[in-house]
Amino acid sequence: MKIAFIIVGVCFVIGIGVFVAARHYLTKEDPEYLLNYLKNHSNSSLTVSRNGQTLSAMRENEMIPLASTVKIMIAIEYAKQCEEGNLVPSKKISLEELDQYYIPGTDGGAHEAWIEYSKGEGVLRDGSSTLENVVKGMILFSSNANTEYMMNLLGIDNINELREEMKMKQHDPLFPISSSMLIPTYIKNKYPAYSEKQIESKLRDMSKEEYIELSHLIFTSLRKGEKHIYIESIHTNKSLQKIWSDRLTKSTTAEYAEIMRKMNSKTYFSKGIQERLDAVMEGMMENPKNQEWLMHGGQKGGSTLFVATNAAYATDKGGNSTEIVFFANDLEEVERQKISNNLNGFNLRILRDEDFRRKLAEL
Repeated sequence: MKIAFIIVGVCFVIGIGVFVAARHYLTKEDPEYLLNYLKNHSNSSLTVSRNGQTLSAMRENEMIPLASTVKIMIAIEYAKQCEEGNLVPSKKISLEELDQYYIPGTDGGAHEAWIEYSKGEGVLRDGSSTLENVVKGMILFSSNANTEYMMNLLGIDNINELREEMKMKQHDPLFPISSSMLIPTYIKNKYPAYSEKQIESKLRDMSKEEYIELSHLIFTSLRKGEKHIYIESIHTNKSLQKIWSDRLTKSTTAEYAEIMRKMNSKTYFSKGIQERLDAVMEGMMENPKNQEWLMHGGQKGGSTLFVATNAAYATDKGGNSTEIVFFANDLEEVERQKISNNLNGFNLRILRDEDFRRKLAEL
């Protein structure tokens, strides 16, 4: 009995040790992890420019699912319509309007975090907030409910026309994000006898056009207040999430680096559009530490269980302008967590460390 107890005790200690080591590996800051990952994994891409010159371009024309990084396009259309006089940033938007598009448990708590932030900042009163703060919730917190609301308000066709206006040749059409996540539930409701395998098969066989059409159908249903049809039995698993992730709007780091350059220059967009963009994209400048060394800067990231994306720009007080765009797909969970935990440090090293930039250029 004593021997057995000792063996169990040793296994328990080893188990704790493995857990601690794994946690340390995932949380330890290691910006060079991304350098090595880019060098050794073809499922990743990067574009970095510095003062108008390309510093690094690795597989920059690979089409990769954007996840929430696509919301940058929605922010641009919002700023454009504000300048045109179609929208007023100070307009009050009720949480009830946003709630039509809120699907519990599908955004990692982003929507709730935005609401708490808004309360703390005093910009959520009597159940309403400003339109500008709704857009900030989409960009800074990545609220999917705010995103779907904005897609409806702006018009998805108008958002997609930006691709032509901005001469973007490598960018899929945008379509509703949360609504497309509910397609498996729609199929299950229509075919109650279907097993998960049959739902997966139906999804895999679906054409791109049919898939997008269904996402719009569900989007319209949510707008009509029919959310209850879907949230009572959200039907998903890891395989279904993979299909959803793979079918998200795709683009390239080259395209998004160009968008970042346009935002960073402060000259491509009109003054009115740029002011509205700065207000929602440059949340990092609310941090006093960033104000010490940056003139301006902004970013938007995105992730699914399989994707990690990030697009950032900054100009420091020395006048150096930098744009950094990193995309990766088909990630294992440990890879995704490690990448996500080190993206900020990776960007900071590029912005502030000449030796690190040299290593990047040599990849």
